[in-house]
Amino acid sequence: MPTSVGIVGYKGREIAKAFLRMSRGTANCYHITGEQPHGPKVNVLVATEASPVLTAIVPALGREDYLVVNSDDKTIFPLLSGNEARLITYGFNARACITASSVSDDGLQVCIQRAFQGIDGEERLPQEFPAQGREHSTSVLGAAAAWAVLNSGYLK
Repeated sequence: MPTSVGIVGYKGREIAKAFLRMSRGTANCYHITGEQPHGPKVNVLVATEASPVLTAIVPALGREDYLVVNSDDKTIFPLLSGNEARLITYGFNARACITASSVSDDGLQVCIQRAFQGIDGEERLPQEFPAQGREHSTSVLGAAAAWAVLNSGYLK
């Protein structure tokens, strides 16, 4: 069964579109909305902003799951109490684990600032890789962060 990625937040559709393009269908991707907060079990949850849906889903994540959060939205962090998932941050601030080193009309250059273990157990070392897309750069960055958690082959 392929890995499942869930995306919560206003830009969820944009991130899902960018992620599906990057993954080329190797993972299931769901935009989880307030209408269906108890959707399929996800292995990677991308949180673009604080929301009641995020509060409902976070407790269901286990130690083997990943929570990828937009660190530019400081209102997310208070909602993560009781979280057992592995936390990966993305954003345009210097403290984010995954950030952009440059942005152009065609996409952005994604930078892994700090090493972390991916879903396959392999370490993702600091490095850069391109992520192309027409979506907003924050959406492409969120999709690239989820993709980095899942995919080590491209990152070597």
